[in-house]
Amino acid sequence: MSPKTIARRAVTLANAKIRTGVRSLHRGCTRFAAVAGIAIFATFAQIAVANPAQVGALPISDSATSWIAVTSREIALELRRSEIVPAVEQSAIAGRQVDEVASLVAYLLGADADLLRRVWAGAPVARKIALFSALSQVGVPYRTNSDAPFIALDCSALTKFAWAQAGLGIERGSQYQYARAERMTRDSAQVGDLVWYPGHIMLSLGVPDLIVHARSGQRTVEIHRIDSTRMPWMRWVSPL
Repeated sequence: MSPKTIARRAVTLANAKIRTGVRSLHRGCTRFAAVAGIAIFATFAQIAVANPAQVGALPISDSATSWIAVTSREIALELRRSEIVPAVEQSAIAGRQVDEVASLVAYLLGADADLLRRVWAGAPVARKIALFSALSQVGVPYRTNSDAPFIALDCSALTKFAWAQAGLGIERGSQYQYARAERMTRDSAQVGDLVWYPGHIMLSLGVPDLIVHARSGQRTVEIHRIDSTRMPWMRWVSPL
């Protein structure tokens, strides 16, 4: 699917959500605020249709960030409720929304959308919950030693929160998380596995080099492609 097609679909889906309304997803988020966020995203997607090359070269917009966070929060909540659903049906939970987020994330990071959709669709429920819990924090400010989801986080607080939502308790501290996890290779890493760099910890999107992390330096929780110059220092580990 081409970036232009993905963007057009995003406009259609966003406009549909504006008409029907969406549930309140973030702590303290009202129905009006959620719908307004989707409306802003529709504008972003329309710009992408007009000039996808230009949009792809720009930093990720606030509107796209908000849409990813709000939609991912909804997905994570649906997945957490899926315990009562027969195992054979769990893979279909929030399937359309998972595809939407995967398409936009792949477009923004210049990745293979079909591959990302397949990887996310095939991931176990626990790993999906960790992934979308982390993505629900996109846009939250980075703050050293902070552990306040939806308010402020540091790198290890983000990964700790993500896996806690999936029922796995891991302690704070990038070095501790790395030391207590199982080593693996870059190519064998799965959705939700951790990526360690000296002094920093990230969460894998399940496709090599794509991560979500709480980035320091007056930044926020972001989706990102690992800088190739840092690759020799990266280590992949599984908290499971």
